[in-house]
Amino acid sequence: MKEHIDYDRIAPTYASHRRPVLLALRELEQRVALRDQSKVLEVGCGTGAHISSLVNATHCSGLGVDPSPKMLHYSASLPGLELCVGSAEKLPLREDFFDLVFSVDVIHHLKDSQAYFSEAFRVLRQGGTLCTVTDSEEIIRNRRPLAVYWPGTVQADLGRYPPIPLLRKQMMSAGFVDIEESLIETPYEIADSTPYKEKAFSCLRLISQEEFLDGLWRLEQDLRRSVVQGLMRYVCIWGKKPLS
Repeated sequence: MKEHIDYDRIAPTYASHRRPVLLALRELEQRVALRDQSKVLEVGCGTGAHISSLVNATHCSGLGVDPSPKMLHYSASLPGLELCVGSAEKLPLREDFFDLVFSVDVIHHLKDSQAYFSEAFRVLRQGGTLCTVTDSEEIIRNRRPLAVYWPGTVQADLGRYPPIPLLRKQMMSAGFVDIEESLIETPYEIADSTPYKEKAFSCLRLISQEEFLDGLWRLEQDLRRSVVQGLMRYVCIWGKKPLS
């Protein structure tokens, strides 16, 4: 499904409600030996939650790139962190420079994921790591609470998210090796409907208003009785730029 979402306009909502995926950050820190000399690029950084957390935790040099100036406006100002407006498909950056390039829940927003992988390969140094954090078809079909209260989001996102086999094929075509996947997941409790009411998840902007309001009503009815159980799950796709 082709999305029509103005991310400059909804930047305040994302800044208020979207938080870093801590499990993804933990995976990055465990798999890549980041230190103060490391150079890290987050593509599609949005409000900068992930790259700023990595800079804070590892003292690496971080750069966040996003096409939305308003999203970048909400990013934290930190020593060692730079931000710039740019496209994933044509990164305004030098080649052979970064130790790690990563994106979190971004690949489905791109117009040309093959061009992105080629650009990520170009800006990575030899031996550098690429990590794409995304959703598989199985994850999309079984999301809690989104698929439970708003089942229309399943088809909306199946139309947006590239299948995992396609992403692996595109990474191989770009030159990456040692491609593998890891699954991260954690249950959590939902006590407040506000992030859903304010559509802090882009797929809620791709269903009918009628379905949105019906699902929100059912969620709020359940929250009046108790907390609602959620489940956060992502697939991390890893690849390496060869040493030679």
